[in-house]
Amino acid sequence: MSKTSYRHEKILNSFLCKDYVSVTELSHLLNVTEVTIRMDLNKLSNAGKVARIHGGAKLVEERIKQEYSFQVRKNLNSSLKIKIGEKAATYITSLDSILFDASTTVLMLANELKKYEHLKDITIIPTGIWTAIELMKCNYVNVLLPGGYIRPTTGSIMGLPVSDFIKGLNIQKAFLGAWGISAENGLTDTHLTEIELKKFIVSRVSEVIVLVDGSKFSQSGLSAYAEIIQVSKIITDSSAPEEEIKKIRNKGVEVIITD
Repeated sequence: MSKTSYRHEKILNSFLCKDYVSVTELSHLLNVTEVTIRMDLNKLSNAGKVARIHGGAKLVEERIKQEYSFQVRKNLNSSLKIKIGEKAATYITSLDSILFDASTTVLMLANELKKYEHLKDITIIPTGIWTAIELMKCNYVNVLLPGGYIRPTTGSIMGLPVSDFIKGLNIQKAFLGAWGISAENGLTDTHLTEIELKKFIVSRVSEVIVLVDGSKFSQSGLSAYAEIIQVSKIITDSSAPEEEIKKIRNKGVEVIITD
């Protein structure tokens, strides 16, 4: 990535927590001159990504802010997530009925499925808009999109319509992400409505397969949506703490470490 591209990404990321950023603030943040920042903002403005206003800039519209919020999460530990997605794809077989949640690691699994055209009659229920869009590239996959309310920052589909939709289906496998994971606290997340939906999903499916990178073992969300013993498999990477992996395996959960 060039220095200019790096600065542009950092500038766009700065809008995730605020609606306006000043030239002076960005100059201090990136350790470059205000002249350089003004040039960067002008380029981003010409590309339609920001609107220049006196002394700084703002995002053109809320939709772009939402998209960049998702992109930041998608790019975090992206190389690890790609490997996890590659490994997870090997656990999908023809005739499977599967649920994908809205996490960015599961999105990598959806992307990987483009290479699995030999599979037949797979049905996938995505609970995320971005995942559903990614699955449109897989011609051999039957995508059942539930109704509900869309959470703007994640693209996840939530609410009673989703639960009612899932209730009428026989789902074999659910591939889920988590904000945090541990042997003691189980699988945790941060948004109460999504937590309730995931609790319902876990209660309805035959096999729960969790996709998390190693960083998720050092944090905990607001509340748990599943105990660790409710999980069939965890697919993670070698950065996951060995002691925690040992505790989880001692509870009878299979943990797969990617190369």
